[in-house]
Amino acid sequence: MRLVQMASGVVGVALFLAGCGVSYDAPLLSSLEGRWMCDVQRYTFDEVGDIQAELDARLAGNGVTAEQYRAFKDDLIDSPELRETVAVEFSAYCDTDS
Repeated sequence: MRLVQMASGVVGVALFLAGCGVSYDAPLLSSLEGRWMCDVQRYTFDEVGDIQAELDARLAGNGVTAEQYRAFKDDLIDSPELRETVAVEFSAYCDTDS
């Protein structure tokens, strides 16, 4: 009986922690990511570190933490819907015909 209680406790804690993921504004980050993917191709950076500095500045300017951005990027792996939203933002922003 004690083993069952311990196992139930472990499962409960795991479920609790899984629900405590980092929250973020998906539409905002999808827009930022789509625009970033376009701009990083257009810009010329003097140093490799300047690329990260530009991204960090964009995120901070929009109130996004590095932790939120990492969570968003991790979620892109498993979410075709999220990837599609980023692709739509990219296409709308990076239209080469204009």
